[in-house]
Amino acid sequence: MLQLTKPLSHDESEMLLRCLSEMEASLKNKSSNSNETLLKRTALASAKQKVESQVYDGFYREEIANMVFALDSLARKCSERLTESTPADEAASIGNALRTAAVARAKLRKTIAVD
Repeated sequence: MLQLTKPLSHDESEMLLRCLSEMEASLKNKSSNSNETLLKRTALASAKQKVESQVYDGFYREEIANMVFALDSLARKCSERLTESTPADEAASIGNALRTAAVARAKLRKTIAVD
């Protein structure tokens, strides 16, 4: 089992929970009941429950990998929304989201690298 060396902040946890919920919904919409999909859904639910309860010392590698992937997906979506015509206040909000996602992703990746 893996342990986060630095706990997630409140904002990082909230963002991660939203990302994990979106991944869960996406998997449910695929309507596939393969073993791989079921394992992924289980890992997502477990990771989500641990983040909600602020448990940072009992993660499986698959859970952390899913969390990193969820944050990567969010970062790609945010980057796609940034254009030259994006209003300054919206760009600042997107920038804050990107920064929060990057910090959380770095904490998660560091946990995998330590193992």
